[in-house]
Amino acid sequence: MASLQGSRVLITGASSGIGAAAADAFAREGADVALLARGREGLEVVAERVRGYGGRAVVIPADLGDRAAIEAAVATAAAELGGLDVVVSNAASMVHGNFVEVSPEDFERTIAVSFLGAVHVIRAALPELERTDGTIVVTGSIMARVPLPTFSSYTSSKHALRGFLNTLRIELRESGSAVRIATVHPGAVATPLWENLSSVTGRRVRHPPDRYTAETIADALVAVAKRPRFETTVGLEARIIEVGYATARPAAELVLRLVSKWYRAGKEPAPDPGGLWESQGDGRPGSGWGRPSLWSKLRLRA
Repeated sequence: MASLQGSRVLITGASSGIGAAAADAFAREGADVALLARGREGLEVVAERVRGYGGRAVVIPADLGDRAAIEAAVATAAAELGGLDVVVSNAASMVHGNFVEVSPEDFERTIAVSFLGAVHVIRAALPELERTDGTIVVTGSIMARVPLPTFSSYTSSKHALRGFLNTLRIELRESGSAVRIATVHPGAVATPLWENLSSVTGRRVRHPPDRYTAETIADALVAVAKRPRFETTVGLEARIIEVGYATARPAAELVLRLVSKWYRAGKEPAPDPGGLWESQGDGRPGSGWGRPSLWSKLRLRA
């Protein structure tokens, strides 16, 4: 798919952060976009921007932790847009705290949204994508390959998601399906997620000291929708982290222990209950300082 002009794209987690930036990026490419997240208010803000680029925007509030709601939302998106060419599975939720501190309910909620939510979206959308030889684009994470202390449920969900996509890709190829899967693995990203993050410590997580812009990740999602690559890590620093953990343990584990201390050193009060259980999306793609990745831009153009 060299061009996205006229394509029909469904994006989950579209009310803020990477999802909101992706909606803008796909609209600039000439796509019509269905926007899915819990909160209507943030989705409407994003929808107005999409329409400003000349594209059609369909707002579909739905909880990604609810399978029935996901199935209904995908059906609505396909009906409103007249089909689906690209599905961007981007939604995720996180809770901060050591495993022994995190309640079973918070752990399971993270898995339900960040892993099972993606599975249910893909299952519901596959018949539509089979009809159009479409593409599944997934926002993964370098945490699909690397552990992240104080975020055990999120790390588990991203590991599980990568295993699921690896398996599904082979099954689709074996069955002769033309549907393609492309996964983008970001490092830390400067999005509103950090200020809305649920934390069992009662304190905000300290932001990662170096973060990519949401627009950088969104551009990568668009690039792999046009020319699917199964896995793409965004950012040289993110790639170094992946390779370092794979090849330089236990030194890498020592670094991760320091990362854990950094995250837990926040002093400001955390929102209660935070984004894990309540919609926090206000339409903003970014929050705080972030940077682009020249390395990723050059790789995706190659």
